[in-house]
Formats: sequence, structure tokens, C-alpha cells
Amino acid sequence: MDIGWKVVSAGAMGIAGTLASKVVTTGWKAVTGHNPPEDPEDPGVQLAEVLTFALISGALMGLARQLALTGASRWYGGANNTHDA
Repeated sequence: MDIGWKVVSAGAMGIAGTLASKVVTTGWKAVTGHNPPEDPEDPGVQLAEVLTFALISGALMGLARQLALTGASRWYGGANNTHDA
């Protein structure tokens, strides 16, 4: 088990998640003019809006984390180095 890789990958994923969340929130506000839906039980929030936000944020979060892990792997040891995930 490579502790260094675990620390680097966890840090990269944490930073990527934070940045992706900020991008999604800012983009949602810019496009819709209001904050992202937080409570699906809120009568002012439609199911389609909740689903749309979930799909967009999930896709961007997954993409950001994958790109972060790829970059972290290159930085940490290059393509020839294998890591215990």
C-alpha cells in the first residue's frame, strides 16, 4: 500500500470536488437565475429541475475527479507507476 499515493489522490479528488461544486453552482445561477435546488420536498421545486441538476452535477463531479486522478497520477509517478486505489 502506497500511503503517499493515497494522500495525493485524496487531496486531488477533494480539490476537484470542491471546484466542480463551485462551477456547477455558479453555472446553475447564471443559467436559471436562482440557487440550485436543495430540498426536493420544497413545493416550489419541480422534479424535473431536481433531476436536471443532479444529472449535471453528477456528470461534472465524475469528470472533475477523473481528470484530477489522471493529473495526480502523472505528477506522482508517471504512466509506468501503478497505484493501489
